[in-house]
Amino acid sequence: MSAILASILIDVAARVGAPIVKSLLEKHVGGTAGEIGGMVIDAIAGKAGVPPDDLRSVPSKDLEAAVAAAEVDAPQLVAAWVGQQREANRLMLAEMSKGRPWWTWGWRPAWMWFLGFLFLFRLVLVPLADAVFGSRIAATVDLSTMMTLTAWFMGLYMGGHTVKDALAKWAERS
Repeated sequence: MSAILASILIDVAARVGAPIVKSLLEKHVGGTAGEIGGMVIDAIAGKAGVPPDDLRSVPSKDLEAAVAAAEVDAPQLVAAWVGQQREANRLMLAEMSKGRPWWTWGWRPAWMWFLGFLFLFRLVLVPLADAVFGSRIAATVDLSTMMTLTAWFMGLYMGGHTVKDALAKWAERS
């Protein structure tokens, strides 16, 4: 969502007296907390009867009416967002407290940190060392190997259960 659209909606929210919508858009559009800002923008677009990308073309009076109508629903949006975050936290804690050893769930974050370090090393530290010391380390650390390793991890992490479930369903049919 563009900053221009957000500033237009913040201005409209201030004009029509929608402090909750104005506050949510000011604090939560873009970045990590952008999800609730996006929910507010989607609610405004829904009230205006247009897709979010077409909000700029909505006449001022209609946009004001849509923001005022979204203000009424803003507390429910916040409650839904908080509930969603609570559920995500509950699921993460349940995964970690299953009573199983840490390595049964710890391999995923460990690999994520390891891969993050590898890419930091190869894309930031190695070029910096090459520039400062005139070395040619970058030529020895192959990015395609790192991408292959990352693809294998993503396949295991994201696709392991999918493949397992598909094979189980296939076995049931046989």
